[in-house]
Amino acid sequence: MPVKTASDTTSDQHELRALEFFAAWGESFDAMCTPFNVLASEGVWDQRPIPKLTGPRQAMRFLRIAHRVLGLATIDVEILSIASNDDVVHTARIDRLRRADGTLIAAAPVAGVLTFDAGKITHWREYFDATGFLAQTVATSLTHPIRRLGGSLRP
Repeated sequence: MPVKTASDTTSDQHELRALEFFAAWGESFDAMCTPFNVLASEGVWDQRPIPKLTGPRQAMRFLRIAHRVLGLATIDVEILSIASNDDVVHTARIDRLRRADGTLIAAAPVAGVLTFDAGKITHWREYFDATGFLAQTVATSLTHPIRRLGGSLRP
């Protein structure tokens, strides 16, 4: 069995931190926002075509806007794979954005790359099909109120 080096241990810690970060997203909206404090004050969250966000304050502002506009309450993150090398963690996952009533806003496969320094995320890049994501979001945002109205009309 290979001997773990200090670099391996650091990589394992970063993977664990990334897993904890994503796990909190599925608990509640407040729980989703809290781990964004692991984003360094000058840390960049780059999820094009969305404009780059810098620091936890901008990230949490973005989430609050999504909460208000889309009804975002939680994100169920299914980790398909995770790998790391030194301070860089790669994830392949499926994110399922949900409203407070549990209905799906959109689901998307995401490839993410998180770079850590001193326990903070300094750069976070995410790659996904923005067109498909937007189409799902628009479709569910249009049908969700109709479904709720239909349910309230039943005797």
